[in-house]
Amino acid sequence: MAFENIGFIKSPSPFRWHENAPAPLFRRRFTVDGPVGSAEVRVCGLGYGYYWLNGEVLSEDLYTAPVSDYRKTLWYNTYDVTGRLREGENVFAVICGNGWYNEYFKTSWDYDTAPWRDNPKFILELVVDGKTVLCSDEHWKCLPESFVVYNQLRSGEHFDARLYDPRWKSLDYDDGAWGFAVPDTKPPTGVFRPCPCEPIRAFGEIAPVSMTDDGEGGVIYDFGSNQSGFVRLSVDQDEGDEIVLRYREQKASDGKLFDHMKQHYPETECQTDRLICPAGPFAWSPKFTYHGFQYVRVTGLKHPSPDCIRAVFVHQAVEERSAFSCSDPVLCDLFRIGQRATLSNLFYMPTDCPTREKLGWCNDAQSSMEQFLTDFASERLFAKWLQDIRDSMLPNGMIPGIVPSSGWGYFWGNGPVSEGVLFETAYRLWFHTGDPKYLIESLPYFKRNLDFYETRRNDNGDICYGLDDWASPDGSPRVDAAFVNSALIVKFLRITVLACQLAGEDPAEWENRLAEQLARHRTKYRNADGTCKIHKQTAAAMTVALDLFDEADSEALKAQLARLVEEKNFHHDCGMVGLPCLYSALNLCGLEEYAFRILTAEGFPSYREWLDGGATTLWEMWGSGGSHNHHMYSSFLSWMMKTVVGIEALAPAYGKIAIRPVFFEGLDWAEGSIVTPAGGKIDVSWKKGAGCVHVSVSVPVGVRAVFRGREYGEGEYSFTV
Repeated sequence: MAFENIGFIKSPSPFRWHENAPAPLFRRRFTVDGPVGSAEVRVCGLGYGYYWLNGEVLSEDLYTAPVSDYRKTLWYNTYDVTGRLREGENVFAVICGNGWYNEYFKTSWDYDTAPWRDNPKFILELVVDGKTVLCSDEHWKCLPESFVVYNQLRSGEHFDARLYDPRWKSLDYDDGAWGFAVPDTKPPTGVFRPCPCEPIRAFGEIAPVSMTDDGEGGVIYDFGSNQSGFVRLSVDQDEGDEIVLRYREQKASDGKLFDHMKQHYPETECQTDRLICPAGPFAWSPKFTYHGFQYVRVTGLKHPSPDCIRAVFVHQAVEERSAFSCSDPVLCDLFRIGQRATLSNLFYMPTDCPTREKLGWCNDAQSSMEQFLTDFASERLFAKWLQDIRDSMLPNGMIPGIVPSSGWGYFWGNGPVSEGVLFETAYRLWFHTGDPKYLIESLPYFKRNLDFYETRRNDNGDICYGLDDWASPDGSPRVDAAFVNSALIVKFLRITVLACQLAGEDPAEWENRLAEQLARHRTKYRNADGTCKIHKQTAAAMTVALDLFDEADSEALKAQLARLVEEKNFHHDCGMVGLPCLYSALNLCGLEEYAFRILTAEGFPSYREWLDGGATTLWEMWGSGGSHNHHMYSSFLSWMMKTVVGIEALAPAYGKIAIRPVFFEGLDWAEGSIVTPAGGKIDVSWKKGAGCVHVSVSVPVGVRAVFRGREYGEGEYSFTV
């Protein structure tokens, strides 16, 4: 068992509730007697810890320990150090920052009142040949105030390089003036769990595409694309010079950087780093913060140049699973910016944006989950987050709108639109991996959440709390929460029935509830002619995509959905709930061309308008407001793979797929691939010829492919259609 009879240690400085504490340093010399057969170290730093052994960094991982509800789960990491220990004397060095554990300033999401808040701390266990030989205890030396004089994940980092001595991590450093760490007197209560997912890493450096003097003592660097991360700065300054870096996504019409976040950060700077320089050359980047940005305004540079600064794209180290290309550069650009927005928001949870909040908004994730797992090998990440979702559930079954949460989000921003991420994540993990454990282990939570919904019915039997069809584009009345919740609960009940079947449980109770809910929904929302009573794209699309209709009504619904799209001149008027359903419903109705026209439409509201506005990632709003790096409208990426390329999974883990590309007017060719969870690669390409289309398909081992009524196994195939 990890960390048995071992505790966290921290700085001896008193905890200051309303002040930011600097990042404390820790050191521990220890002796290894004799040769080492195997050695590993387990670590968990709260909020974030970085570790060095004999002066060398333990790992390139960033921002560990992963965020969680620290009262429920403590994620820890294990590293192999077999070849890095020396016979004789060794030294560990650690620096701890605040991360999500200790946010002291007021924001809209109440992390300053988190029940776990305390000084940063860490726990460490070194195991050599099966025996614990070193652990975190009161014998570690500690320097409470370091060169990182300020650090807040969502605000920034201040680094005083005059205080920095790179030798502090080394064995020969003199720590005689340091005091000692103290055992944690406020230990977090969470269960230790090994972190199952890939780490967060830095991915390359991006040179600025332009450098502009803003006329007010600053230089604005434009990196050409929006991303999550920070900058690496190389300077040659006088001692005590202060360099200030302000990260922003947008420019205002006057060329100055635009800040849309001050309302949420009334007590502190947002997205701002500061470096106090030593004399002479120095290179630096922050460790305890990251930002969302395309532009950085820098003040204090003696000799500004494009060579002194680089942007670093930082995100979860998940591998890309899908590839896409076609003859239409607009579709290629949309695929590219959709993937970039997704990567920018994978930080041990699916965040809404890397700027304003960095929070795990559940409504955003429910709308994007299929895309996440289609385009990225992110199963391990979402297995981690699924545990966080379960941890977030109250005894009565309620889930907050953000996960993890320190307490905010249970009374706004939730409802089935958000809480349904429990069902969607477990279902998609099962479907993409074939492993039933995600559904089976979630089954008790499904039942508790569904029971909670029953307590929220009003006198009419409706469930009206929570989000509706959030963030629709035109300001017209949105499809309300009563309809959206009624439809989604049908979906949740179907997933629960499936989970019961996989678990070997009798699903009768949940089948009965499903029949009742479906009948209730049809009675309330079906017109006599079979159409949906709410004449909106979202309502009709959800009715089709979630299979809420009688078969006899299919033609009437198809005609209604077509009419709703035509009435908007082939533009969508859906919010984030309706839009993923719209593309799916149009496919089910044989109206793929309608979906294609919506995706490639010009003018408001459209993805094309974002591209015309210079978007390099997906935006939050159908216009120029809000965040410019959101993933919640990314579901079109999985539609493109299923419909333009033509790869659609019919069975879990891609055991059986359909190959059915649509040869859209205006496209000359398309190609793409998906790497299955088993490691095989499905390739499809098509190209129009004279009166025909040439299609090539590659099917890997373990996959059966259906193309035009025939089934094919492993192999390379060519067809002329």
